[in-house]
Amino acid sequence: MALGITVGASNSVAVAAAGEDSDSVRTCPSVLRLSAGAPPALGATAAGDGRHSREVLLEGFLARVGDPVDMLAEDGTAHSAADLVAAAVTCLMDEMDTGSRAPGPTVACHPAWWSGHTVDIQRAAFDRAGLHAVTLVPEPLAALRWLTASHGPRTDGAVVVYDLGATGLTVSVLRTGDHAGLLGAPLRSTDIAGAEFDLLTMRYVLANVTDANDLDPFDPAVERELATLRERCRTAKEELSINTATVVRVRVNPADPHSSNVRLVRGELEDLLRAPLQRSTDLVRDAVHRAGLAIGDIGGVLLTGGGGAIPLVAELISSEFGLPVVAAPAPAQTSARGAALLAADLADAAARVPAAPPASIGSDTEELPTVALSATPAVASASAAPPLPTTAAGPRSGKRRLAVVAGAVVVLGLLATGTVAIGTGIQSNPASTNTSTPARAGEIAATAGAQPGDPTDPNAPVAVADPASPTSNRPKTEAGQSGTPAATTVAVVDSRPATGQPAAPPAEPGAAQPAPQPQPAPAPAPGPGPKPQPPTAPTVPSLPTGVLNDTVDQVGGTVGTVLRAPGQILGGNGG
Repeated sequence: MALGITVGASNSVAVAAAGEDSDSVRTCPSVLRLSAGAPPALGATAAGDGRHSREVLLEGFLARVGDPVDMLAEDGTAHSAADLVAAAVTCLMDEMDTGSRAPGPTVACHPAWWSGHTVDIQRAAFDRAGLHAVTLVPEPLAALRWLTASHGPRTDGAVVVYDLGATGLTVSVLRTGDHAGLLGAPLRSTDIAGAEFDLLTMRYVLANVTDANDLDPFDPAVERELATLRERCRTAKEELSINTATVVRVRVNPADPHSSNVRLVRGELEDLLRAPLQRSTDLVRDAVHRAGLAIGDIGGVLLTGGGGAIPLVAELISSEFGLPVVAAPAPAQTSARGAALLAADLADAAARVPAAPPASIGSDTEELPTVALSATPAVASASAAPPLPTTAAGPRSGKRRLAVVAGAVVVLGLLATGTVAIGTGIQSNPASTNTSTPARAGEIAATAGAQPGDPTDPNAPVAVADPASPTSNRPKTEAGQSGTPAATTVAVVDSRPATGQPAAPPAEPGAAQPAPQPQPAPAPAPGPGPKPQPPTAPTVPSLPTGVLNDTVDQVGGTVGTVLRAPGQILGGNGG
């Protein structure tokens, strides 16, 4: 059994949808009775047992939902308005639950003008009351569901829901079709309300009573009679929605046991209500514009609420906008019936969900404990296995490999820009020249600590060879200066290979670079050449500057003839 509930400001409606044409409807006043030791009672059962009863009657709580100030009862107790609405929903659910039908989903409607914060407060109140399964939907959406079920599915478009209730008028614009929902914020006016229409009708009736001017409005007895008269005028207003005339019984003087009757016709009532209803068309126009639409984009107007049954409402809206107007036989029940249809949709959707697979999964999970995955013998066997190589070897091999690669890169860079090698001496054997590496700028070999008589003797003559002179392979020697304190030999070799001679292959990466062999050189120039400058790049390791400068001075003249090209590492021009 799917249940739809609407708690209104004046009346509450519950509709149980169990099948086609078998809906059960329950309507009662929104008056709640609270008493100690008894569950809350709603509607006609809320009448007290006596004048001195300790029971409390509360009404008008729907408009107070979301108010941080609680409602005060006659006995001084404070009650949350949201909790009172939850109690009213609980009472309606208990009354509709006859026990002969299986329980189903429940959908409760809330006013469209409620904010999101107010809806959250009401949702929390439902949870406190144990109504976790109750679904909250706006009243216009529920009314649109009834419209779809009663007049067929609608295509993509928009409709206006004109909800005229007891406490105000709410106009909402909704999208139809597969993506139905609210468009824009609903607009509400409390000046156009069913309670205001009841007051206008009562004033008109009192104006037709001869002794109404003699009433004392502060007399408690007169106040009770006026409250009763207002209820009779409300009933007369509802009757004039069906009939063309009715009679209102008036008894305003408590001392007079006789009462008078006032005849009221529909035309008179419509004259009273025409002005406020005409203003309601402006509210409809504003709501449509705020939704970003024009009147021509609206496909129709749906009337809901108790005031939707007034014939003048449909007449004014249809003539003002030229739109079709639709209303249920009982507009006050439209939202509740739509909520019941939504609850039935939820029940159908739950029935279409495939059932869970049988308990085979449970049997599989029962077999899991039999598999000993974390037994300790497995750990022991693992410890007995031969030890694996430590992970530290990986990083060391990687570092060693990185060092080798870096050394190779440095060597290749030196080969590309010029090589500087430091050896233990200069070998005079020409056959070992195949181990030298070619250089673009030049090479300098420095030796120290040679023994006497050794080819690397520091007092041995210095040979300077010119690769461009193929006539002689024997180097020309010059005697070193006597008394030179250190043993250092410097050979300067032009990196450009001679014509017809292939360049020497590069040395292996990481291997020590031997000193280049001297090449035959022509006779020195007549005059001494400029003092050679130290190279700037690549950086040459620091050498014994004292001995080196003396030696370079001795061979300066020869260097000038060898290095003729400008821009070489030694920077001389030979002239």
